[in-house]
Amino acid sequence: MNTRIIINGNEVNNPLTKILLILGTIIIATLVTAVVIFILLPIIGVAVTLSIGFIVIFFIATIASVAALVLVTIISSWLFGSTEFRIVRIHRK
Repeated sequence: MNTRIIINGNEVNNPLTKILLILGTIIIATLVTAVVIFILLPIIGVAVTLSIGFIVIFFIATIASVAALVLVTIISSWLFGSTEFRIVRIHRK
C-alpha cells in the first residue's frame, strides 16, 4: 500500500491498521451524510421523496468520487512516483 499515514510523527506501518483507518473515515463520512439526509432535511421541511433522491445522488457521487480518487492516485503515483512535501526553514538562527 503506497498510502502513508502519519500520526503524531510516527508512520503507521501495519496494513490492517491502515485499512481500518481508511474504512473508518469512509464510515464517518457516510454517517455525516446520513445525518444530513435523514435528520436535517426532514426537520427543515424537505419532502421525503427529495430525501430519497438525495440518497441516490449521494450514493452515486460517493462511489464515483472514490473511483476517481483511486484513479488519480494510481496515475499520479505512476507518473511521479512517491511524493513528499517538506517545509524547511531557509534562515536558521
